[in-house]
Amino acid sequence: MEAKEKDKPLIYEVSCGGSANQGFYLVKVKAVVDKKEIGDNILKRCAIHGVLFRGYSGGGGCISQPPMAGSAMVEQQYSDFFIPFFRKGGGCEAYATLIEGSMQVVRQGKQYIVTGIISVSKEQLRKDLEAAGVVKRLNSGF
Repeated sequence: MEAKEKDKPLIYEVSCGGSANQGFYLVKVKAVVDKKEIGDNILKRCAIHGVLFRGYSGGGGCISQPPMAGSAMVEQQYSDFFIPFFRKGGGCEAYATLIEGSMQVVRQGKQYIVTGIISVSKEQLRKDLEAAGVVKRLNSGF
């Protein structure tokens, strides 16, 4: 696989997927992928990316969540960490679980729209990213 293909940007939308247990986010992910990318791993990577760099709006009983990392600038600033982290098998999938039975795939031209509900372990993700020095601690001030 060529490097440019492996690191192509994720094309997705993330929104609230419902209320979750404490320490977790429940997010609905809608990703545009090629046939060979269909599966829960792309949804997990998009969910983690969305939680870190985009956040999501509330509504339907959900509370809006700002991006955990603060802004997309953090992704560029710490690219040495995040590029391998978001590669297939790079570790980000460990913080996400597909809710059983929630994945749907719809063909749209040459690409596919994959949707699913993902449970994201926000507390463990934050703890590990703080330990790696790529996300500021909540109590560190501004």
